[in-house]
Amino acid sequence: MSEGAKSVKITKRVVDATKPNGTDFYVFDSELIGFGLRVRATGGVSYIVRYRAGSGRNAPVKRVTIAKVGKVTPEQARDAAKDILASVVKGDDPARDKTDERKALTFAALAELFLKHIELKRKPTTAIQYRQLLEAHAIPVLGTRKAALIASSDMAALHHKLFAKPATANRLSAIVSSMYSWAIKGKTLSKIDNPAEGIHRYKDKKRERFLKTDEIGSLASALQEAETIGIPWEPAADKKVKHAAKPENRLVK
Repeated sequence: MSEGAKSVKITKRVVDATKPNGTDFYVFDSELIGFGLRVRATGGVSYIVRYRAGSGRNAPVKRVTIAKVGKVTPEQARDAAKDILASVVKGDDPARDKTDERKALTFAALAELFLKHIELKRKPTTAIQYRQLLEAHAIPVLGTRKAALIASSDMAALHHKLFAKPATANRLSAIVSSMYSWAIKGKTLSKIDNPAEGIHRYKDKKRERFLKTDEIGSLASALQEAETIGIPWEPAADKKVKHAAKPENRLVK
């Protein structure tokens, strides 16, 4: 067993008692060889499986994360570990397969996963806006590309393509950046650079609009009402009142 690891049967009691100590360490199961807990110095605790990819002592040691503690029970994690270890016996390499799967994920497929997440976590109007922007501008250009291979230059080109719509360009870049941050943090993608991070934002164009005739009339009525009807005609004697119309100037006597 490697340094910084101990062996004990992993039960709910053991999981609950396992606390971070300032360094990364492992707790391996004493009954199912390879099944264990990974405890990070930052506080994260996950169920993992460790195995050798191939035969012999020189075969590389690899690790697969099953789930974070709290997402599944120790028993469910143990069953998943048994399945993974059984596939290793058959000659499979789960860690490599998982990496290949991440690399094969297209931008469009990643966007769909992200949008499903947004639909659960954000307001419906936000989810609709995210989908409309991604489907209208990003997916037609980047959809079939491998998500892990999208570069900053690709996002810069897309951003430039929308220079005539600065607000749209800025919003789209922010959404794609959020999507990649979510995917990298959740390990949907391997640890890569966020291609939308650091994109220079355009200055939003300020729009000037003049009031229409009917709008001017409505504004005048509102101001007149605020100056007269909207203010008490008999202000309390003990309170100061500013801008109250003089009695002789009031429309309502």
